[in-house]
Amino acid sequence: MSLYTELGMGLVFVGAVLVVNGLWLLGRGSDRDTAVLNFLVGGLTLFIALWWAFGGEASPGTAFNAAATLLFSFTYLWVGVNAYRRADDQRSLGWYCILVTVVAVPTGYLVWVGGDVGLALLWWIWAILWATFWLLLALRRTDYTAPVAWYTIAVGIVTGAAGYLMAAGFWPWAPA
Repeated sequence: MSLYTELGMGLVFVGAVLVVNGLWLLGRGSDRDTAVLNFLVGGLTLFIALWWAFGGEASPGTAFNAAATLLFSFTYLWVGVNAYRRADDQRSLGWYCILVTVVAVPTGYLVWVGGDVGLALLWWIWAILWATFWLLLALRRTDYTAPVAWYTIAVGIVTGAAGYLMAAGFWPWAPA
């Protein structure tokens, strides 16, 4: 499999979990059911990242790809644990989200410089998403719950569609 095929496979599921998490924020899902999908996606992206980091010559990934993917893995595993525990105070996760935002912005730039405009734009869309979760969780601005939820759903749809194109081999910015 190519780097984009593996990344796309993961992003299809990232898109799905974002849609479910957005619906959950709107009160349209149970904590424990939401936790299951977060654990699945966190585990899947963890496996992909570990494969890229330690998979040997068979792995098309790099430490950069692995580190970037681990940002997602840890986010979804943490959301899964918090959802399963029905945690009320998620400020620590919120502070983690602003750290990820700070990392995601230059990651988008590096991907842009590498020639993948589409993936760079995704990184910046995700950076905004993580920033909204910092606002919601760390700063406890619950008055923004509905807009953050709808943005999460929209980002999930875009991410899932992009992942599908990558996995199917139709990502227009993939290197030849």
